[in-house]
Amino acid sequence: MAASHDFAALSFIGGNILGFFGPESLLIDDSMPVTAATDLSEACFSDTPAVPRLLFDVTRLLESGLHTGIQRVVRRLIAAAQRQRHLTGCAVLAVTFQRDQWFALQYLAPHPLEGIEAEAQPDVQPIFPGTGDHIMMFDASWYCDPWPAVDAARSRGAKIYGMVHDLLPLERSTWFRDGLQQRFSEHLQLLVARAEMIFVPSETVRQRLLHKRKLLESFVQVLAHGGDFYSPGCQQQPSLDTVRQLASTIRGSFYCALGTLEPRKNHAFVLDAFEQLWSQGSPAQLVVVGNRGWRVNELLMRLDAHPQLGHKLFVFSDLDDIAVHWLLRRAEALLYMSNDEGFGLPVLEAAMAGCAVICSDIPVLRETGGDWPHYVRLDDLPALVDALTPTSNEPPRNETRVAPWRTWDQVAQTLYGYVALERVADAATST
Repeated sequence: MAASHDFAALSFIGGNILGFFGPESLLIDDSMPVTAATDLSEACFSDTPAVPRLLFDVTRLLESGLHTGIQRVVRRLIAAAQRQRHLTGCAVLAVTFQRDQWFALQYLAPHPLEGIEAEAQPDVQPIFPGTGDHIMMFDASWYCDPWPAVDAARSRGAKIYGMVHDLLPLERSTWFRDGLQQRFSEHLQLLVARAEMIFVPSETVRQRLLHKRKLLESFVQVLAHGGDFYSPGCQQQPSLDTVRQLASTIRGSFYCALGTLEPRKNHAFVLDAFEQLWSQGSPAQLVVVGNRGWRVNELLMRLDAHPQLGHKLFVFSDLDDIAVHWLLRRAEALLYMSNDEGFGLPVLEAAMAGCAVICSDIPVLRETGGDWPHYVRLDDLPALVDALTPTSNEPPRNETRVAPWRTWDQVAQTLYGYVALERVADAATST
């Protein structure tokens, strides 16, 4: 661990934390609207920038081209940090690494599945992170080798912050591709040794990490995700065409199962419940949304050959955020019977869209969903069937329940608060 401080009090988060970053923060014009293509002052790319910088690593994000859990989180947090930079005057940059070098992007072009007008990704330019810079290692960088670049930046005075989204590659290695357990374990060890602070998306993950690595409690902090992935007013024609196609394909009420088709998401359990309903003549429809993943060949064959495919069973992949939001706004409920998670992003996303949720009764989803979901034990198929039956004693939609709500702007504000406290602690120890 690079540092240890007591970060228990965050009373000033949401208030004025400008002063904690110094008067130079006034050099940023916070009235300028922030979009994907916001131009940043050349001073932000200087070897000696006039303002503190939050540098978000997006190396793996750009290499993979994916737009699933981690990539959606990183993109939304960067955009929110840019919108909220008036709190501190920090410059916010997306960066990549190659060997021991860092490169900054003028802006992070939207992914096609964000449903925002496409833009070309601009060329990168070299930067040399150092004193006053905070490098956010929130991407899936265990697939890369960031350490030469990280160590070079640290030698110049930059601070490193990490995000551990979950510990499942260590705890349930059979759910993942071969080799990931060792790769992830080595990455976690090196990250912990270099970071000023580790963020996790839930208290559930925090307790697991503290127990597994015997870390100081102040070193690991919860930075829970936001759930607003839909941007009103940003619809583009391809997204609207997709929505029209969905509307013409899915007629009547339906349930939506959202998530990559991979072992922990437990789609087979959901399909078992619907097959039981269909055998009884139920008109219930199941819409499965998720890209094809790994180690689920039996599930894929089952879906592809299913007699209800195209009738009461619909399977979609590569839907953009607008289409997903459209489905959630119209579904009877989100079905999320995952075996385990680090957070359970679809539960919050659905709740914030006003969609009822039926999900597995596991601690992390209770933490994320609160009172909103209808919880079902993973070993209780009859209970899931009952929850999907209109005559159920406890219907999934309960108007007396309060939906959880957290925006990415709120997440960015919390992040700025932690970084500000770190700067205060550094100032105190240097005097």
